[in-house]
Amino acid sequence: MLIIALGLAMDCFTISISNSSVSGLVKPGVPLKVALVFTLSHILFMMAGYWLGEVVRPRFAGIEAWVAFAVLGIIGLKMIMEARRRHPGTKVFDINQPSVMVILSLATAMDAFLAGVAIGVVEMRLWSAALLVGVTVFILSLGGMAGGKQLGIAYARRTAYFGGAFLLMAAAIFLMRMMGGGF
Repeated sequence: MLIIALGLAMDCFTISISNSSVSGLVKPGVPLKVALVFTLSHILFMMAGYWLGEVVRPRFAGIEAWVAFAVLGIIGLKMIMEARRRHPGTKVFDINQPSVMVILSLATAMDAFLAGVAIGVVEMRLWSAALLVGVTVFILSLGGMAGGKQLGIAYARRTAYFGGAFLLMAAAIFLMRMMGGGF
């Protein structure tokens, strides 16, 4: 679950670095607000995805791990493809605006919804997963906002790849478990 949490949080980290390093002066209190909004949206979307995963679980009886593998693999590949196309300095918004915070948090939380479906299908513990994702998103979002100026756009671009890589790693772990290997 830690690997999934890191994968989801890296997207928030990248956006936080990009927007705080390019958008000009970040007003006092904004890094904390961004971290809280990103965290709340990730927890809520993950919970909604989990409940959907519980509903569809009977349809996937016996192949739950394959579903988790596919969903996490797709999210990971999508994140890597977006990182290849994304130029962090070109899509930067005024992160000081509350509406921008909310829109960016919803955009990043879509992956948390899908990850929630995957963990719901395989019956992982919702509360521990949501807590771990929430803490990880909060720390990396706050760190990205606070250190964005120092880290810069070049660093943000590299971090975008890590989110996808972590989710591909989580998918591989599910695949190993299906094939009898442990982790």
